[in-house]
Amino acid sequence: MGTNNVVNQHRKIKSLEEYRTTLENRVLEMTESILIDTQKSLEAELEGLALLTMQMMMEAEREEIVGIRYKHNPDRKYVRGGTNPGHIILNGRKVSSKIPRVVERGSMKSYSLKTHSVFTKMTDLAQRAYTDLIRGISTRRYREGVRSFLKGYGISSASLSRHMMNATEVQLKELVERRLEKFDISVVLIDGICVGGRTVVIALGIDIQGVKHILGLWQGSTENKSVVTGLVNDLIDRGLDPDHPMLFVIDGSKALRGAITDVFGSDAPVQRCTVHKKRNVLDLLSATDRYRIKQRMNEAYNMLSFDDAKDHLLRIAEDLEQINPSAARSLREGLDDTLTLHRLGIDGTLRRSLQTTNLVESVISVVRHHTRNVKYWKNGRQIERWLASGLIEAEKRFIRIKGYGQMKSLMNALLTIRNPKSTAA
Repeated sequence: MGTNNVVNQHRKIKSLEEYRTTLENRVLEMTESILIDTQKSLEAELEGLALLTMQMMMEAEREEIVGIRYKHNPDRKYVRGGTNPGHIILNGRKVSSKIPRVVERGSMKSYSLKTHSVFTKMTDLAQRAYTDLIRGISTRRYREGVRSFLKGYGISSASLSRHMMNATEVQLKELVERRLEKFDISVVLIDGICVGGRTVVIALGIDIQGVKHILGLWQGSTENKSVVTGLVNDLIDRGLDPDHPMLFVIDGSKALRGAITDVFGSDAPVQRCTVHKKRNVLDLLSATDRYRIKQRMNEAYNMLSFDDAKDHLLRIAEDLEQINPSAARSLREGLDDTLTLHRLGIDGTLRRSLQTTNLVESVISVVRHHTRNVKYWKNGRQIERWLASGLIEAEKRFIRIKGYGQMKSLMNALLTIRNPKSTAA
């Protein structure tokens, strides 16, 4: 019995000699081409080998079903039926291939090869299309010659749109239902993005280890107080502990400040972005005064002591009264909030990381890049779907913030100014 199995296997391998020889020759040719530095693409050669291997596997399955070629077997149920033109999915693309055909004797009914069905699954294809789209490839451009769509995906724009809708719906659901109590959030950065005539407020959290997490988004017509309040209440509903000491970093928006005060209390520590503050002041000055005032404000924000930094900024405001009173008022407005990290005793790298909204603005810039080719926004649902997808894609590349080793010091400082109501609890 064992001897017969060996013989049959030997015959099977021998009947596939043509494929194996071709495969070996292709490997030799490819190696030779690389050694003599030809212009052929290594990627194309490897894909050619993969295609040949797949064809070899389908032929092996056909031989398993119909038996050895040219060997008479009156009991066989299926016979060879030549080949059919078809395709397989290779490296996320549709590739034309001759598909071995197996038919039932008598009825000539076709038998579907299992290997071929595996090689034509659309799951990877749809995921590849989704990944390319979310990275910024426009559906409007794919017929202009983008290989991944025109020659690769080989599917209609309507079919592709359905895949994209399904994929982005999954991303949106993942984001808006994400539980937050597991993250131990210590810092919350909030900023807004305008898309399709709508404003979407986005929250980024940083945990005690310095790891960033997308917390959520909330949509409205403008960045008003009710929109921000809706966002923070949603975060609390999903597990953000309002009694846990947290630092809030914002761009200076009164709507943001008011919502934080309403939900977390008037003594919730808020760090206003120093870049926005400098920009607001400097935009009111002439070119001749702008550089000098900018240097002085930088000196103030680089000081270690809260009192020294505040005194320096107030002296700048006094000088601005003679140059431009509006600039002086702009500097004094919310001045203490721009020095919250000074007041908490945080300096060095961590202060530089958290005294601006750059971290959340960097995330928003990634989202803008992912959605830049969407030319027509149908509704708010579409906006949220695409933004959620962009946010989750951005999150995949997150690294810990610079200065994360000081996060425990920040937490200890936050505990000292914790809301009295929370302390009593």
